Amino acid sequence: MPRGERLLKLRPTGADSTPAPRQPLTAMPPPDRAALLVHYAAMMEEVPVGLLLVDWDLQPVWFNAEAARASAVWNHGERRAEALRARSAFRLPAALAEACGILRASWPDGTAAGHPQVVSDHARGLHARIKLHAPAGGQTPAFHLQLDYRRPRGDRERQLSPGAVALLARLTEREREVAMRVREGLRTTEIAAELRRSPLTIKTQLAAIFTKLSVRGRTRVAALLNR
Repeated sequence: MPRGERLLKLRPTGADSTPAPRQPLTAMPPPDRAALLVHYAAMMEEVPVGLLLVDWDLQPVWFNAEAARASAVWNHGERRAEALRARSAFRLPAALAEACGILRASWPDGTAAGHPQVVSDHARGLHARIKLHAPAGGQTPAFHLQLDYRRPRGDRERQLSPGAVALLARLTEREREVAMRVREGLRTTEIAAELRRSPLTIKTQLAAIFTKLSVRGRTRVAALLNR
């Protein structure tokens, strides 16, 4: 029997040749907002920048580990802060609370919107960028703070780029401390003195930084982090 006839005989007599409609894909269930917040908070813990959320009444709502560390130094000084459990001893630094209060007082006339406050303690390398954020829908405004604890720079108010943040996230906390000082142009001996580590330790950490960032030297590290 010719091939064509065999195929014709396989088709049921009188059957509708119209293809059956495809069943719609099952819709994805709506995301669990509580679960998303848990994942979001975990991600923010890995960001090498201090992040702090303060409510309208100047009460801290959420902060990551970097913010806790910077706040501890702001409140107690570097030596004492090293002996503290920064997260459990967290307190909003008075200078930052005062700056938030100034923004809050100027909120009714609209001058606070879009104009962040920058607060610095240059002697200790502490800096904060504070912005009053007003959500849509008439919700109560809150304060978004970015805390920075490192040696001062002339361009301190310039934020780290998303690319620089992604690179820093590859490093350990101690390596990030070294990398940020390389970004600022410090020599190995200066980094060792500031971080109270031996020059040999700094050299070892620099080698690890070069490997993780796939670069050959500190000049390239500084260039990548200053983009």
